Amino acid sequence: MQPRDFLVSEENPAWDLIGLDPERRMGLLLDSRLVDQLRQKPLDGTSDLDAAFGLATLAHDELVAFGTSGDQNLEDQDIALVLRSLRAVLRRLGTTLDLPFRDFKGFHGYWSANDMSGPGGWGARRGYLQGAFEPIFRQLGELEDRQADGAICGVDGELKNIIFASKGPKPEIVLRDAINNLVEITKNAEHCLFYDRPLSDTGLSLADLTDWWRAINHLSASLDTGLPKSSDFKPERMIFRAYCERYGGEAGHQQPPLLPQVYLHYDPRTRRERLGQPGVLLRERMDFLLLLPHDVRIVIELDGQQHYAEGEIASPRLYAEMVAEDRKLRLKGYEVYRFGGYELKRSGAEAMLRQFFDDLLSRHR
Repeated sequence: MQPRDFLVSEENPAWDLIGLDPERRMGLLLDSRLVDQLRQKPLDGTSDLDAAFGLATLAHDELVAFGTSGDQNLEDQDIALVLRSLRAVLRRLGTTLDLPFRDFKGFHGYWSANDMSGPGGWGARRGYLQGAFEPIFRQLGELEDRQADGAICGVDGELKNIIFASKGPKPEIVLRDAINNLVEITKNAEHCLFYDRPLSDTGLSLADLTDWWRAINHLSASLDTGLPKSSDFKPERMIFRAYCERYGGEAGHQQPPLLPQVYLHYDPRTRRERLGQPGVLLRERMDFLLLLPHDVRIVIELDGQQHYAEGEIASPRLYAEMVAEDRKLRLKGYEVYRFGGYELKRSGAEAMLRQFFDDLLSRHR
């Protein structure tokens, strides 16, 4: 988007007070409704990255105009809204804008208190704004390059209704509002967790999850109990606990939580109810899911013998079904990583897992 996209050409009634004739009363005013809508959520058909470029340019240019020539288009309340929206969009993109003021008046007070008045003041104010906005434009440019290179390949669609830590009977689900896709669990809700808060482009952090749950110790326990109890799944607990080492300290709250046993598809009938009929949807649940910024979704699977053998006999059919489902996930934009149960039973498995998560998060940082 361009800065001009956030402005509309309208007659400003206030200009009548200074004696302008009707032909000269037309000017550019802020489309406040559009800017405030962008503050709350991404615009349909426009990426947050494109919107951030346009908003940042508009804010920079208007502040420069106010600080030098005084011919800015926006009023004080307008630039305040632009800066609020810009900060909100940047947060969704995983970055921040740090300005010590919120509007034109605040900017004037800031430059007056920091030796940017008098002779040479215009240049000093221009230089200050260039230094404040340059990191933002650089980070947006780097993000654009990574997207163009395919380093970030997000999943299309709105993220909502995360049903996870499922450890018992399948939950029974109804659509409380089919038009708005509002899901409600009507039975067996005690056997799973259901995160139904809206999620933005920043993904899901541990801070989001703990704010929803309100107690980190209880949350960790609930996630842990969401893992299967059978001794065959000890490696699954090893994966979970190796990742949870990253939750320590304040920085850990910004890490994406590792969600166990997450429903990807949902077939309302169980296998027993289908009486041997083939299921409509394969692989209903993922072993683990990470929700990162920019719609990046990472699936981690642990392959026990049941994934590739029937009893003690290797099954080409099971293996073919598994890799076919992987292809479908990858084509939708998911990243899929698999661990063999055997490799997690060997010496050094814990160190291998720690290195894997270090490399994975570093790649997306």
